Parts: sequence; structure tokens; C-alpha cells
Amino acid sequence: MARDQTPHFMTPFVAGILAWAIPGAGHVYLGRTVRGVILCLAVNGLFWAGVAFGGVYTVDRQRERWWYMAQMLTGASGAASWFRQKSTDLAVLKKAEKLRDDAEAEGRSISAQQAYTEVLVKNGLALTYPADVVSRAYTGIAGMLNLMCIFDAFMLAAMGQLGEPPPLKKKKKAKPGKEKAA
Repeated sequence: MARDQTPHFMTPFVAGILAWAIPGAGHVYLGRTVRGVILCLAVNGLFWAGVAFGGVYTVDRQRERWWYMAQMLTGASGAASWFRQKSTDLAVLKKAEKLRDDAEAEGRSISAQQAYTEVLVKNGLALTYPADVVSRAYTGIAGMLNLMCIFDAFMLAAMGQLGEPPPLKKKKKAKPGKEKAA
């Protein structure tokens, strides 16, 4: 049952930080476990569906800053995807440098960008239209959805709405033929 309480002044901030770090965790912290689990599944499911659709380069701080900012609102999921992209990018850069060195040894000239793009395409990592747009939209919308969840957890805590809400009472219907005469 929902309990109206005067929360500790830090409760809204803790709920908000938890809601950012792991979507739904702020609601679980406030005792709204069902809502927290649903939010966790919805936000993380949408985010990881976008990453599955677009691949490791969906979260890209260098080339897609606005999408990146929205994606980072998913907390741990956004950070994990970004770190994975960075480690993959280091490996791609090493392969691109080797490709440039091999081209120079053969007497050909190739720019760093051309080598980088060639390695991305060769390894199936290049995001192309429309997959890039769809994958970034999924992950960005997941971040914006979590922003609303963060605000919800913060406000529930600030208002002292802790625990699950009470069940709704059903209205009794009048039986036919037993209506009051006026």
C-alpha cells in the first residue's frame, strides 16, 4: 500500500540517481517494485533492441553528440554500450593504421579516413542508412523515456508516495429491476 510519509530530504535525490543508473531502480527503492521492473524491462529492452539493430557504433560520442546525450540518460546501459564502442574503435584504429602501413609499403597512398572506413566496411561494423537512424532513434528514445522515469521517481519521493498504490475499489452496479422509485 502507498504510504504518505515525510521523506528524508535526500530521498528524492537518491531515487533520481538510482533511476538514472539503472532504469526502474529508483521506483524499486521507493517500494514500487512492479512499476520499477516494468520500467527496467521497457527502457533497457528498447535501448538494447536499438543496439542489436545498429551494432556497436550506435552509441557514438564523436559523430552523434545529441543522440549520445539522450543515450546516456539510460545510465549503465548507455555507459556499457559506449565503453564497448570505444574498445572496438581502438581495435579498428589499429587495423586501419596497419592497412595504411601496408599500402605505403606497396607504394600506394591512402588517407586515414579511407583506411578507417575500409576497415569498418570489411568487418561489417559500418552503420548505414536506414539502420543507423532507426538504431539511434530506439536508443535515444529509451534515454528520453528514462528521463521521464527519473522525474517520476524524484517527484514520488518528494511527495512522500512510498510503496505500491492501494488497489482501486470497484463500484457496485445496481441490479436491473431494483431501481429506486422517485
